[in-house]
Amino acid sequence: MTKSSPTPHGQPLTKDAKHLVSGKTSQKEKEIIETASKALNNHLRFRKALDLDTEEIVSFDENPIFVKRLMPKGEIQSLTDQHNRLLWYIDYASITVESIAHTIPSTFTCKCQFWQFEQMLRRVMEHEEKTGKFSSLRHIIDLDGYDLNPFTMLFLSSGAMAYYTQLFHFEHYPELVSPCETVNIPGWVHMPYKLIRGMMPAGFTDRFKLYDKKFLDILKEEIDVKNIPVTLGGENKDIRCVPAIKVPEEKYWQPTDNDILAVLESFPVPARRARHFIIEAKEGETLSWYFRTDGDLYFGVFYQPSDEAKQEKDLDSDSMELVYPFVKVAAKLVHERDTMKCLKSGR
Repeated sequence: MTKSSPTPHGQPLTKDAKHLVSGKTSQKEKEIIETASKALNNHLRFRKALDLDTEEIVSFDENPIFVKRLMPKGEIQSLTDQHNRLLWYIDYASITVESIAHTIPSTFTCKCQFWQFEQMLRRVMEHEEKTGKFSSLRHIIDLDGYDLNPFTMLFLSSGAMAYYTQLFHFEHYPELVSPCETVNIPGWVHMPYKLIRGMMPAGFTDRFKLYDKKFLDILKEEIDVKNIPVTLGGENKDIRCVPAIKVPEEKYWQPTDNDILAVLESFPVPARRARHFIIEAKEGETLSWYFRTDGDLYFGVFYQPSDEAKQEKDLDSDSMELVYPFVKVAAKLVHERDTMKCLKSGR
């Protein structure tokens, strides 16, 4: 049964109606605060697990995804648009998703992306301190010459692209890259864009914009033509992008440790369910793991002191310290293998 309105349409709000509106507004504000608090706490957990608050963070030139040239590298310019946003141009025609998927583990890809976004954040913070004005990155992606292949289409339509967009642009670094403008788009981009848009939070279309070859006048409305690279019709000859290099199939990752493969145990993890492995470890010991998967799943390592573990029967990972980033992984093409030093005793 629906609840009738306490005030007829077109009539002034009664006391009960005002109380109802006030209650709904207060409840909505409380939900917003709780959501923001949860997001901030989650980001702080990731920062600690990835040691992102150290003075020295892996730079663009040191980042493995750029060193191996798995992704094109465009330098963040000191140039800005009319709104004090730093300009960042990248030519994506050279990127091949399959090279990344067949070369490095999913968790390591995420680590590299966190290092990249942390460098981006620090550049923006330095610029804000220098200018005394709010700033962000204006990211302009050139898709001229980007070809569609089945692997790329699978990456876009399977939800993988949506996951990474959500993870970095909304959960951990919201408003850092704003706007992200993709120019010279081929016609096929619209279909996966619509799929991704349906999975994204409100405001996605305002931040992630698509333009065909008629984009220059739009950019020139807020960017001086001298700050636009010649490759996009501007006058700046110094802005360049280091292209990615396609990895040949014979150099794709292949398992080499037959001893480990021979003793791997198989177990199912049903959809929307979790499976925990509880390990008692002492300070100074090394925790290591190796696994492969048939599909996508979330993986992370959590820590709890021994005295707290004795008091709890059920395992609540949300209340535990995150010591290895909890991210979605696909360990079918490249198996997951890593180690970590135990700094404290516990489980």
